[in-house]
Amino acid sequence: MSCAIKINVLPLNRTAFSPYGDVIETAGNDYFYINDGTVERYHDLAKVDILKQDRALISINRAQPVKLPLVFSRLERHPLGSQAFIPMNGEPFVVIVATGDTEPDLDTLRAFISNGHQGVNYHRNIWHHPIFGWQKQIDFLTVDRAGQDNCDVMSISDCELYFA
Repeated sequence: MSCAIKINVLPLNRTAFSPYGDVIETAGNDYFYINDGTVERYHDLAKVDILKQDRALISINRAQPVKLPLVFSRLERHPLGSQAFIPMNGEPFVVIVATGDTEPDLDTLRAFISNGHQGVNYHRNIWHHPIFGWQKQIDFLTVDRAGQDNCDVMSISDCELYFA
């Protein structure tokens, strides 16, 4: 293997994840009642950021679990829109993110684990590993931009990622 990286997996929370995007969750958020008081609405939990002429899509992505150590060979980013992933079956999942302008800065590589009831919304231009199942197959409700030319991929020499 060309490289091996050991990375601490941090609990997903708003403060730690804020440089990369939004944490989508009900815990700690305000709500108001709708439908004659039978529904708590947790409103505006993340910003869907797309260009004015574009449209947002709602999809379901079925992610397969990975073998550990994770061997990764690329990171991607979306320059024209945010991208949200919300787990539909209550399973924890790990996201891997990095900052960087024209390419990811591997010194800023971070990993976060959700509690299974949190989603993430990546800001535009945040480098991230493609979504994957942590220990099981996971269905994600996905909200992102429709259209072409919205995925920059940076190849990386195959790297083994060890989670601590």
